[in-house]
Amino acid sequence: MTKQSTRRAEVTLPLLIAYIDVLLPTLAQATDAQTNTQSDSKSTKHKIDDKPELLWVTEDKNTLALLNTALTNHAAFQASDTTQPADKLASSTLLALNQQPVSERYELVCFWLPTLSTEQLQQYIPLLMRYRDLYAAHLLIALEHNIDLQPYGFTPFDILQTSTLTEDTDLSGADMTQMPAAAHALGSATLWQFNLYDYKQLPNWLNADYWANPENWDKHRW
Repeated sequence: MTKQSTRRAEVTLPLLIAYIDVLLPTLAQATDAQTNTQSDSKSTKHKIDDKPELLWVTEDKNTLALLNTALTNHAAFQASDTTQPADKLASSTLLALNQQPVSERYELVCFWLPTLSTEQLQQYIPLLMRYRDLYAAHLLIALEHNIDLQPYGFTPFDILQTSTLTEDTDLSGADMTQMPAAAHALGSATLWQFNLYDYKQLPNWLNADYWANPENWDKHRW
């Protein structure tokens, strides 16, 4: 998910759903590993497992209804353990999410907003920033092709080129015949991403190998 590219690849909703179906289990495994390292409390682990891992956000209720139909049909098409159960999914509109008094944290938040104009987007920039910095470990935003999110710290993302996909994972036909017409009706968009864990490369001076004058190790008694 974290491979950065300057290429603005086009993505359809069926393709994005199929990609997230592959991606989300890998994110959950990484989170579980961190949780097990930080705490051995069974009650804490149970609480985390009960929380939805994925939040979908659309522009309006009509698009949200089409999205939910596409997600339901995708789950029906897939005979795979990676397909997320209903209790692991959450969905909302931009307006409802913006008016929500208390926000929850998710492993992945996906904003599907292909028809949102630049002017409409401006009023929701603070919302995107909150989820970028606080409420989502990983953030995907699908927007109209002419909108540029680089000034806000996001990078263009081509899911067909990402290293998250294994060699035997084929998404090239995901948006052809395997999804219902409702999903295709939502058009296509440019995908942007932000990954809280590796949005910035670790500089050498923050690497432990460079601390405490390693050239003096075993030479002087400190």
